[in-house]
Amino acid sequence: MAKRVFLSFVVEDKPTVEMFRGQAKNKNNDLEFDDYSVQTPFDSTDAAYIRSKIKERISSAAVTICLIGATTASSRWVDWEVQIAVDLSKTVFGVRLFSDKNHTIPNALTRNGKKTYDWDIDAIVAAIG
Repeated sequence: MAKRVFLSFVVEDKPTVEMFRGQAKNKNNDLEFDDYSVQTPFDSTDAAYIRSKIKERISSAAVTICLIGATTASSRWVDWEVQIAVDLSKTVFGVRLFSDKNHTIPNALTRNGKKTYDWDIDAIVAAIG
């Protein structure tokens, strides 16, 4: 049975996220990746509906991975997604895109004491379980 993984990231990082998905899938594992790419402002009139749909996807996943790029820490959506995953008692961790330590870790990861990995697909797949 496939393990579902929710990916939290900013839309600017989508091409790199697709590369991440491909590398993880090449490890011959049974992973299903899900996300909810949002371009709607966090406090828009549609945000409550979007949050309910995102929460459903996070709830159905076993693991949430926050993919950390240059602007990830400033995203209210990412912070909210990570906090929801923590609140739902999901396995949660961060991954630095291309192991770039100059990118700020989102507050929800640090606030909740969640581990952050460099871009090492073997270590990440092992952390997924």
